[in-house]
Amino acid sequence: MNFLPKPKIVVYPKMVIATATSCLKHSTAKIDVFLTTNFQTALGPIIIGKVIEEGTIMLAGPTTNRDMNSLLAMLKTYTTKLFVDGAFNRMTFSSMAELDGIILATGAAFSPKMEDTVDKTAFIVHLFNAKSPENVMEIEGSMMIKTARETYVNHLKSIDWFENTIRRMKDKVEFIYIKGAITQRLMNLILDTRDEHITLLIDDPSKMLVHHSWMHAIRALKLNIQVIKPIPLLWITINPWSPTGEGYDQDLFYHALSDVIDIHVDNIKRLENTWTNLT
Repeated sequence: MNFLPKPKIVVYPKMVIATATSCLKHSTAKIDVFLTTNFQTALGPIIIGKVIEEGTIMLAGPTTNRDMNSLLAMLKTYTTKLFVDGAFNRMTFSSMAELDGIILATGAAFSPKMEDTVDKTAFIVHLFNAKSPENVMEIEGSMMIKTARETYVNHLKSIDWFENTIRRMKDKVEFIYIKGAITQRLMNLILDTRDEHITLLIDDPSKMLVHHSWMHAIRALKLNIQVIKPIPLLWITINPWSPTGEGYDQDLFYHALSDVIDIHVDNIKRLENTWTNLT
């Protein structure tokens, strides 16, 4: 967690925005607020409004998955194109699977060590590159473990059940389904089997809540991660500078990242400078 001020974004006339009421005090854009919702936050209730004059605005959204999902449904009645701003570690709301695509912003704000940022970004790209199974089997319960001879199902998500079941199995594990988040404890239990080529089916890429340092073990055991609902990763933007003024060599950062991923990468600071010079 840091205590840096929330960044502002530029908004243009006819855009529809949703944010907390207190954020409007720091806005330079003129907003016509036409709805105050019942979604409460520490910064006040969430409002929906239309931009009248261009300017900047701070965004703050609902604090619960239910409210976020409801807000997205409400916004879809006012606009056909919806952009959701949020940090990757807080993106596990259930409507993530309904998004058409992701633009990932990464950079020096994540870590003062460039290698950590590159490794974390590469891990995220690996997850979003996960495919759906070619032959979708019928999923039972919240947890399922399959071997060549047996299928074990638990209708309630229970780490204790998963641990007890997987540790007493004598046959090689071939398939695992886990509903919801994959925590580091669950991943540790999976990797502790030492079985290679396990297929791990998860709901969507955002449910994998494990540290990027586990990527080596995942690759070593050839863990085949598949997703029920893939979410296209469309674009990666990099910012070699953190809000505190620290940063990386921008060319070194760009090439280090481009060498390990297959998604288009743009240096957002250079793009900003180009746009500024053009205007």
